[in-house]
Order: sequence, then C-alpha cells, then structure tokens
Amino acid sequence: MFFGTHSLSLDDKNRMRLPAKFRAKIGNDFVLCLGTDGCLFVMSEQEFETFISKIDSVPLSSREKQNAIRAITSRVYIPEEDAQGRFVLPAELKKAAGINKRVVFMGVRSRIEIWSGESYDDRFGKELTSIDSAVDALKEFGF
Repeated sequence: MFFGTHSLSLDDKNRMRLPAKFRAKIGNDFVLCLGTDGCLFVMSEQEFETFISKIDSVPLSSREKQNAIRAITSRVYIPEEDAQGRFVLPAELKKAAGINKRVVFMGVRSRIEIWSGESYDDRFGKELTSIDSAVDALKEFGF
C-alpha cells in the first residue's frame, strides 16, 4: 500500500521518476493514466488489471458506456524508464493534469496519484483536514 506525499520537479525534458519509497513497492511494471479530479494515476500492472477488468461485462451495444471505456483505455501509458529510472511524462497527461513544473505524488492505498503542484496546493495545502472531519466523512464505511 502507498501512503504519504512526495514533491519534485520535472526536468527540462519533462522527465521524472517515482519517489524511491513508492518505486520499491510498485515494482518494475506499472501504468500511468488519467485519474479522477484532475490528477493522474500510477498503478502496478496487476492493480490496473483488477481495476480495468470491471469493464469486461459492458455490452458492445451500449455506445455511451463503450465511449467511456475508450476514454479511459486510450490514455493509458506504460512508461519506458532510462538508466536512472526516469520516464517522460506524456504531453497529453501533462496537459490534462495541468502540470507545469512541480508535481506532488500522493500515496492512496493501492495507487499513486500525481497532482500538479498548484492543484495540490489549492486542494490540500490551504488547510489540512482534521482527522476528525476525515473520519466523519468516511463514517458510512465503518470508520
């Protein structure tokens, strides 16, 4: 499982590497894709397979749902790392997440989220949610 946050900057060639603690846990095979709420997701190939397998039962005759599947699967990348473990952030994903230079990696249990530094600051940096309000928000799930 992934927890915590790490911040870094893209280099001049839009390359980055996963933080060492996350890299050690995710292994060598991982995918990078659009996430929700304006972030990107990084998942192990195994976790991504579990995530994406839920769409296997969607009928081909359901055009709207098939278009949703296409929107998800057409924006999945398997990064190619160089000798230093860096990979290029695809321009499409960089633009979609509003990333300029600074990125924040956030561990969210089975996945890693990548946020633009600005989006992270706007959403999470102003006022940290107290543990009490976080537990209250999750009460229906047994917290």
